[in-house]
Amino acid sequence: MKTTFINQQGEHLILYFAGWGAPIELVSHLILPENHDLLICSDYRNLDFNVDLTHYQNMYLVAWSMGVWVAEQVIDFKLKSATAINGTSHPRHNQWGIPEVIFDGTLASLDADNYQKFVRRICGNRTNLQHYLAHPQRDFVEIKQELECLAKFLPSSKPSQFSWTKAIIGEQDRIFPVDNQLDFWQQKNVSIHLLEAPHYLFVQYQSWNELC
Repeated sequence: MKTTFINQQGEHLILYFAGWGAPIELVSHLILPENHDLLICSDYRNLDFNVDLTHYQNMYLVAWSMGVWVAEQVIDFKLKSATAINGTSHPRHNQWGIPEVIFDGTLASLDADNYQKFVRRICGNRTNLQHYLAHPQRDFVEIKQELECLAKFLPSSKPSQFSWTKAIIGEQDRIFPVDNQLDFWQQKNVSIHLLEAPHYLFVQYQSWNELC
């Protein structure tokens, strides 16, 4: 796992767990609250999370897509809030996540062309796609390795006992079916926010305060 700090001088911390393959710059437009640092976690070819965060007074989690599951696997400290965006604790699951045949088919057929089709699906429209592609894109070889590693890690998932406080669901999500997300989060004591948006929805926000 790669960890990237934006600022390292605040008393509070926002942790952002990116989605599979996503450039970390996708959230660079979001305004940080005063006296807050940002730690971006990405590239899940391993799940090693070795960062000392003990000096922060409050920590807030925002996790997107596959990052929802990854965050559950590595966070074992107290959070002020935890927001899941277009993801669940079961990313490969017929009832609560991406249907297994689709997840497995994506992995089996993944090449550079199919990955670009995936990016178009997560963006949903031309405006989002232009915003997504305006940022430096990760190397495809790394992206494919990342999904292969995640597929190997999933069977050893920790039991889902993570305390999420909010779930944001894009009603036009073509990756994690909306009904599956609703089925999962309605069991939990979380606030569900439905948004008219595709899987990639950060362009609809201006600040981290809106997400935490």
